[in-house]
Amino acid sequence: MADRRSIFIGSSVHRWNDNRIFYKEAVSLSKHYDVELHAPADFENKSLHGVIIVGLSQWKKEYDRKNIRHELWNRLKNSNADIFIFHDPELIWIGIKTAITTNKKVIYDIHENTVESIKQKKWLNIFSKRISIVVYTVLQWIGTKVFSHFLLAENSYKSIIKNNATTILNYPIVKDWPTSGDKLYDLVYLGDVTEDRGGVSIIEIIRVLKENNNKIKLAIVGKIPHTFQKIISNKIKLYGLENNVDVFGYLNYPDAMKIVSQSKIGLSLLMPIKNYMYSYPTKLFDYMQGGIPFICSNFPLYKELVKECKTGITVEPLSINEACNEILILLNDQMLYNKMCSNGKSALKEKYNWSTQENKLIDLINSL
Repeated sequence: MADRRSIFIGSSVHRWNDNRIFYKEAVSLSKHYDVELHAPADFENKSLHGVIIVGLSQWKKEYDRKNIRHELWNRLKNSNADIFIFHDPELIWIGIKTAITTNKKVIYDIHENTVESIKQKKWLNIFSKRISIVVYTVLQWIGTKVFSHFLLAENSYKSIIKNNATTILNYPIVKDWPTSGDKLYDLVYLGDVTEDRGGVSIIEIIRVLKENNNKIKLAIVGKIPHTFQKIISNKIKLYGLENNVDVFGYLNYPDAMKIVSQSKIGLSLLMPIKNYMYSYPTKLFDYMQGGIPFICSNFPLYKELVKECKTGITVEPLSINEACNEILILLNDQMLYNKMCSNGKSALKEKYNWSTQENKLIDLINSL
């Protein structure tokens, strides 16, 4: 029997237990290949679900990642792995060096529209943004010439990488999460918390809803940048919402899903920014998996999903009153609420699940 091929997965940005990188791709690939995952962690190494995880230093500021990238490159160039899969735009130069100077096949997994993401970085001035976009665009073009393949987390990214790419959508791993009859939270927000992702809007929604229901409760689960944490905390204090909002910060996926399943309605009020408008927020599928309906932005892509699955309601993301009205409809119409809960779980089992993407991923690696 031939030796199993080996895969080196690298990330300098995402935690080792990132849902897409570890639980989906790494674990799926480990069923057929020897897989090592190198990513920020609070341990040196361990083996889990067939994956060898080798920790990189954890980071607090972007500058910290310079040393992480250096360490990742040292490990990679001394590795006997056959394939290198990387997940961060900042690793694209390492990917290019690997493709040119080694015999490894290189795959770039694109999670976002990087150019649009650069445009939204508020700490960069206009000149810095333009330079960053030019540099990244050139490196990405070189990548199209030397990388073995690209993975795309969204169909819309086909406009960025037109050839030699496979879409691996970020559908959830279907699992029956325990549901609680006694819901602890009326609303839940899952994911990174920023202003562009609706972080301020969800606080404003609770402020309005509290006027008629003093016991309304919101759970916020996700990483919050330090500067935005102050904004959220100040608004909670200003509006007297200390007893209405629980901020959990980042939780691993199972713990996060426990909070989701203990909530009634999920929120995803992303602002109308190009990088969001053409990409599914994975939290919508997580809400469906947790057995709850959701309120989301009324972008065309999201409207199509809601129309097909009948498990949520779309609203104008800048309209707090519209969001509040739709939330109240769901909270007060038990028949509609139960139907949407059931529809979401059915849609996941029939179509929107990771097993459909896992097969595409394995077939791709086999073809290289």
